[in-house]
Amino acid sequence: MFRREGYHRASLDRIAAEAGFTTGAVYSTFDSKADVMLALLAVRAERRRAVWTEVLDTTSTVEDFVTEVARLYSRELVAERDWLAVVSEFMIVIGRDEDLRARYADQHEASLAALTASVHTWMQRDEERLTIPPRQLATAVTALNRGLVLEGLVAPAEASEELIVEANLTLLRGARGGDEGEAGR
Repeated sequence: MFRREGYHRASLDRIAAEAGFTTGAVYSTFDSKADVMLALLAVRAERRRAVWTEVLDTTSTVEDFVTEVARLYSRELVAERDWLAVVSEFMIVIGRDEDLRARYADQHEASLAALTASVHTWMQRDEERLTIPPRQLATAVTALNRGLVLEGLVAPAEASEELIVEANLTLLRGARGGDEGEAGR
């Protein structure tokens, strides 16, 4: 329902009907469609954090980690375009609703904490130093990729896999304080 209709046009009654549940059954679990969205976001965020851990465990350098995570993200942008449009729409709702923002805060914190932990892990593993604290790098990566999602929604050809990978690697290079690798091509 959300994918097809968007967040604003979906209703809890229609969500219930499409899922084959009575409205009462859905209302016994969720108070609002925002609660349904928060639950869906929580499941997806948990999966994404598990992927980050798996990629971190299977890559040998931070560049490989960033490249692989960025590639996966860019492929998600293509495969899940309709879902990411709903998420972007919902993020605006969260930004305008203080109560909803407070309820989303735990999920957001868990994702930032997981990304920060990944940064800490590779910093220790590779004896890296950064020009900014790991938490700020995690926040910058999150903001960069949300912006690239928006660009991919309005101009899909502009948000290529190559751009997403290079943008993330460039951010990494800047956080390391240098232009290692192929920066400045």
